[in-house]
Parts: sequence; structure tokens; C-alpha cells
Amino acid sequence: MIYKTKEEAEALLPGCTAELQELYEQTQEGNGQKWLMIDLEDQDQLYQDSLRLVKIRSKA
Repeated sequence: MIYKTKEEAEALLPGCTAELQELYEQTQEGNGQKWLMIDLEDQDQLYQDSLRLVKIRSKA
């Protein structure tokens, strides 16, 4: 199940902000997962992209 959500998240990335894409690429993987620490201050596009990733995980 982890791999399925990873594939979904990576398929979503090209439509996300450059900031989120860079954060994802720089985050090391452990046990087939990435734990992103995202500093959200405003409800901007980064916020919206983060919610899209959370929705993928919540379906798992």
C-alpha cells in the first residue's frame, strides 16, 4: 500500500509548486516513505498542494 501512495504522490508532483517539488526531492526516504516537514504560513498554492498530498495518504 505504501508504494501505491508513493506513486500517486510522485505523479502529482509535476503539477505542484517548485518549492514542494524541491522539498520532496531533498527529503530522504525511509521504509519506503518520505516524511515531509512543510512550513505553511499562508493558504497559498503550497498549502493547497500539501492538502492534495494529505488526501492521497488519507485514502491509504
